[in-house]
Amino acid sequence: MNLKLSTFGLFFLLIYPLTLKAQLSPGPLAEPHAHLSGFTNCLTCHTWGSKDLSPKCLECHTPIQTRIADELGFHGNLEENECLACHSDHMDRNFEMIHWEPSQKDFDHLQTGYELEGKHLKLNCNECHQSEFIVSDDILEYAKSQKASDVLSSTFLGLGTECANCHVEVHANEFVDQTCDDCHNENNWTDARNDYDHDFETNFPLRGAHKQLECEKCHTASQDVVGEFHAQQFTGLEYNLCTNCHRDEHKGSFGSNCLKCHTESTFKQADVAGAFNHQVTRYPLVGKHVSIDCELCHTRKDRFKLASSFDQCSDCHADNHDGIFKKPDRDNPCDQCHSIRGFFPPLFGVIEHRNTRFAIDGAHLAQPCIFCHEQNDEPVYRWEPLSCQSCHTTIHGDQFSRYQQNGTWCENCHKTSDWVDLSFDHNSTFFPLTGKHEDLDCSACHKSNVEITQYEDTDYSCNECHRDVHSKQFEDEICEDCHSTHNWQIPEFDHDSLTAFPLDGQHQDLACGQCHKFELQLNTIRFKPIPHKCQDCHSFGDFKR
Repeated sequence: MNLKLSTFGLFFLLIYPLTLKAQLSPGPLAEPHAHLSGFTNCLTCHTWGSKDLSPKCLECHTPIQTRIADELGFHGNLEENECLACHSDHMDRNFEMIHWEPSQKDFDHLQTGYELEGKHLKLNCNECHQSEFIVSDDILEYAKSQKASDVLSSTFLGLGTECANCHVEVHANEFVDQTCDDCHNENNWTDARNDYDHDFETNFPLRGAHKQLECEKCHTASQDVVGEFHAQQFTGLEYNLCTNCHRDEHKGSFGSNCLKCHTESTFKQADVAGAFNHQVTRYPLVGKHVSIDCELCHTRKDRFKLASSFDQCSDCHADNHDGIFKKPDRDNPCDQCHSIRGFFPPLFGVIEHRNTRFAIDGAHLAQPCIFCHEQNDEPVYRWEPLSCQSCHTTIHGDQFSRYQQNGTWCENCHKTSDWVDLSFDHNSTFFPLTGKHEDLDCSACHKSNVEITQYEDTDYSCNECHRDVHSKQFEDEICEDCHSTHNWQIPEFDHDSLTAFPLDGQHQDLACGQCHKFELQLNTIRFKPIPHKCQDCHSFGDFKR
């Protein structure tokens, strides 16, 4: 018997290590449970002879037990024995003990009791699930009791559901009696105007230009510092008077009721036609003054209390005429040419212009005033001397300066009705026009160089305009001996008086070409010198009794 027992004991000792090793080593524990490794710690999580681990899990993970009991969050919908549905161990030291089905990014957050909406849907889990946002006391106490530094950083539990649990409260507790969603939404946190009804929620309905303003234009930074910036002030603002927000440009001279002149549509433009009646002032508005902006006249800071006189146009308007029309006997010379109903066009017209030193006529009548009365973008109204050259550029240089009369000489050739239609009497020159010359254009004889057309001192010899077809046979004679301006091609030459060979007898009936032959050497007809002996043209047989 003792031998049998000894033999059984030896067998047990031999196989027990194998059995124990098989039971105690299903795999290494994950990092969070690494401190429980070893045979002596097995019963911390396991019950001897049982595979049901749930009761043992909750003995340590008390925050989960609390949530299951209180039916809070995701675990509040689970039974106490369902831990293994999402968690396992003995896989590896780096094994993730939370099993996401189907994946973490596809987790239905509504199962936690907090539905993700708006921009929350686009966030990564770790952007919200941070240890600094944990507010649950049981989680904080559990982490403290475990003395594990990674407990808070690895848990998804303990976050609050209030906006301020994650977001900085930028209002310095101005709205302790209100919730964030009274003004904000999860789609656009920074723009509260979409959800906040300023007209209904406050005693200051937004009208006109106020409706288009950014909130911070009125709700400026307060003295309270939140983090690194000043909070905006939303409550306790004074708004009974416009001057609570707007600077009084009039320095109190018009009282505190701004609506007498201004509206909320535009504060800069006074309601002249409505609230403010300019006609009761010392300067009733008429003509163009009715439609202009107030600041065009009221230019000073205290611009609506004019200290200066406004009896003269020059009190407000610049004198573009540099004082040339000022007269001692007239206080306001402007009304001679202008009207308050329209500064342009001037009242000064053709009839009035006839009373000046330059009565306009001809083509001048069709020109706008500015064509003459503006030079180099500057107004010009008087000229000294008064001449055509004051407006027109001379193309003749000083060719005709000797004809100048009373400051101008243009009238000798031109007229105002048509500048290009010349009225010049060429017969008054050294070269009267006769014959074919009368029908020629001026430019046929008066040629233009780079700058001007040459009229004065023109060379009027025939060869200056006409080609010498005689190859200099008549250098000492004048063209008029043979030709006239009426018909240049038919000579009018007196052969008897002008040559040494008078024509008589049958010579009188001969054509010129019978004696004056074309000569190739000259490339022209030979006129002089020419042989004039009988035998030079005739043979012995040509003479008969």
